[in-house]
Amino acid sequence: MIFPVAFLLSFAQPVLSQQKTVFSKNGEIHDQVIAAWESQFRSYYTTEIQKRLFGEGDVYVLYDVQIGGLQAFTEMTRRCKDVRQIAEIASLLNPVFSALKPVPGNNNSSGWICSGGQICTAYGFIGKEVTLCSVQFLGLLGALATSISENIPVHQQTTELKTFVKTAFNTMAVQLDRWLTSAYFSSVNKRLRATVTDVKDKNSGYFFTDVDLWYLTVLSDLSELHKLGVVPAAEGVTAFESLQNKKDNIHKIFDLFLARTFLAKSRKGTRAEIDRGFWKYHFDNRYAGYTDTLPPVSWESNASGGWKMKTVVPWDSSYLARDAGWDISHARRLVPALETFVRNRENIKKVWGYSNPAFDPVAIRKAYANQIVEKLWNGSLRFPLFSNLWSGDNGWYRVAYANQTGRQFAGYPPYGLTSSIPDGGYVVWAAFDPTLNTIFRKIFELSNTDDAEAKRFMAQHYSSLCYSTAKRSINRFAFLSDMVGLPLLSTGKR
Repeated sequence: MIFPVAFLLSFAQPVLSQQKTVFSKNGEIHDQVIAAWESQFRSYYTTEIQKRLFGEGDVYVLYDVQIGGLQAFTEMTRRCKDVRQIAEIASLLNPVFSALKPVPGNNNSSGWICSGGQICTAYGFIGKEVTLCSVQFLGLLGALATSISENIPVHQQTTELKTFVKTAFNTMAVQLDRWLTSAYFSSVNKRLRATVTDVKDKNSGYFFTDVDLWYLTVLSDLSELHKLGVVPAAEGVTAFESLQNKKDNIHKIFDLFLARTFLAKSRKGTRAEIDRGFWKYHFDNRYAGYTDTLPPVSWESNASGGWKMKTVVPWDSSYLARDAGWDISHARRLVPALETFVRNRENIKKVWGYSNPAFDPVAIRKAYANQIVEKLWNGSLRFPLFSNLWSGDNGWYRVAYANQTGRQFAGYPPYGLTSSIPDGGYVVWAAFDPTLNTIFRKIFELSNTDDAEAKRFMAQHYSSLCYSTAKRSINRFAFLSDMVGLPLLSTGKR
């Protein structure tokens, strides 16, 4: 995403000393983020939704706006109680409900159906619902609906805000009830019984996926909205009652999350990995143990004027990473999931009846934060980097990804996903981890530096975070949104 130079001025105010930087509400970083929202991003998200969803029928815009900074900004406005901006986000997202259409083959439910766009066309999704896009967007809707309910008393909510919260609850309940079928629960039961030794090939049937985690995120937000007294439309009431009848199976989805959170004792107490070893044979991870700088593939022109992929480094089974699980970019879904689990542990127990004593979101979240510090971080405060996979493996990821669509992409080299840590939402975990706090403040300092060596380092690994570049500045918007409210190193206070 390329933004005009005028936009960058809102972020182009280097802060040379992190001790002087104020990250609290109404501090300089908060002011910069609000200014960026008002000058660029509010209109950017509005235009993207209008052009892609309503103009092209591209449901992947739902995925992109969630992951592309809007969830981070939404959570910042929750923390800072930015009531005006909370209302503006609701106004921005309200039109999306009108794009819900009857789901093919299901006369009793509606969803966001793909009717255009590059990805839907390339992968044959035209005329279909893309569950990941929909449920990921519901995660954003749930975050905003709960923020409205927490920060704006009902008697102060405008008609538009009340409508948004009610419609969000309704949409979340209806779609979730449709997705949580007996076939899905059978899959959950199968995976609950599975161990890493059952994984013999690249079959994804044993994976714990981002869709599973989003289901739990939406269920958690639904529990909060219900306990806050939100009443959806009639179809939402029916769907919510239907979900109540699925409690026993819903418990098993939470159990699956616990089963795939692998805990290990460490010097900081406990660290956690997600789906360790289950993704060993996953096609995107086939070079996860190859750590050389030479790309495994390249492209050369052919006689017809096209391009043909050439294998430079023949695949060898030794390149498999035994403990491979999720990559650090996809694992960013852990952040909104664990935040709502922490917030709603009691609501989950009261509404869904889930009381497994092993479900301790605060401890689990801390264990995942420890994994970043102990296994993903390269240990350097001068030039911090992070391994590609949550297991700590740092080989090539997604070699020749989407080659069948004509994309010429060699893959992510070692540390190639490193910027996913600061712009993927993990910054909020610095609120309880002093080491992460120090690391993210250092990355912030580096993003504003004039030092030549540091600028070369940032250009290679964190170009999208630097104030001095117009390249993908939406990542900096997300990063700074998450930085607002970062506790002071000296006192630990927010």
